[in-house]
Amino acid sequence: MKSKLLEYLTCKKCDGKFELKVYKQDGAEIMEGSVCCEPCGDNFSIRGGVLRMLPASLSEDKKQTAEAFGYEWRKFTHLTDKYRDQFLSWIKPITSDFFKDKVVLDGGCGKGRHVYLAAEFGARDVIGIDLSEAIDVAFLNTRKFSNVHLIQADIYNLPFKQVFDYIYSIGVLHHLPDPKRGFLTLTSHLKPGGSISAWVYGREGNWWIEKIINPIRIGITSKLPKIITKFIAFIITAPLQLALKVIYRPINKYVNPLKKFLFYNDYLYSISGYSFQENYSIVFDHLVAPTAFYIPRDEFQTWFDEARLSEVVITWRNKNSWRGTGVKI
Repeated sequence: MKSKLLEYLTCKKCDGKFELKVYKQDGAEIMEGSVCCEPCGDNFSIRGGVLRMLPASLSEDKKQTAEAFGYEWRKFTHLTDKYRDQFLSWIKPITSDFFKDKVVLDGGCGKGRHVYLAAEFGARDVIGIDLSEAIDVAFLNTRKFSNVHLIQADIYNLPFKQVFDYIYSIGVLHHLPDPKRGFLTLTSHLKPGGSISAWVYGREGNWWIEKIINPIRIGITSKLPKIITKFIAFIITAPLQLALKVIYRPINKYVNPLKKFLFYNDYLYSISGYSFQENYSIVFDHLVAPTAFYIPRDEFQTWFDEARLSEVVITWRNKNSWRGTGVKI
């Protein structure tokens, strides 16, 4: 944690400001310490360079989700150059230039791949929050940036007022027990005139996942020991990777008229350039999550309506998911 993070924090209990105690420091990074709210005495530790602001107790579904994704991102720690285009596709029409000098929140940062990019794009400060122990991987992946701050926290209980110019949440809200509540909570931390982007699984185009994969995930793979689910994901990824490289990629590049005959083509072609390791992590992600909602477009629109956002743009991505952006009035 860097001391500058204190500028953005507000006590959830009493709206008080926090005071910092440093026990161990490495350059600008406070590795061990605590922050304490003087008015009410609320106290949170800093461990491993990360501020830990988890609530005293978590619901069982939140615990299971945090455990699943903590395991995933501690096993798949890699960053790749392909994340840049993928990130910009998820937050379109936002561009890399948009980040310049903005205070940004990543609502569910996982291993820190998008925090890394937001910092690289020139944000004044990027705060990444995550419920899981993946936050420790994010710390290692982004430690070189002076403008990155990380907090282990619950997306429903964040220690901020309206301090952000831009908030994004990529692939996180649909794993929450109440996705809309998560979105509305995030928008409450935007400054007036600030923007928010969200990307979620769509119900449209995903009938086969809802009818076939979901029951398997809910009933079997999310309940198995993680190492077994990881092995199952490996077995699935091997033939998938072969199909992507031998069928989907060449047909889309060289025999374009035939692509209409390929199953789930828009999405599978979009990942056909990825490494085995990256697609392995994608397959594992779909098998391990205890909670996953597939959001219809109309329902997604209501989130933006209830948040009273303006300049709303919602578009279909790869014919299987929704991305949306809006501005707080």
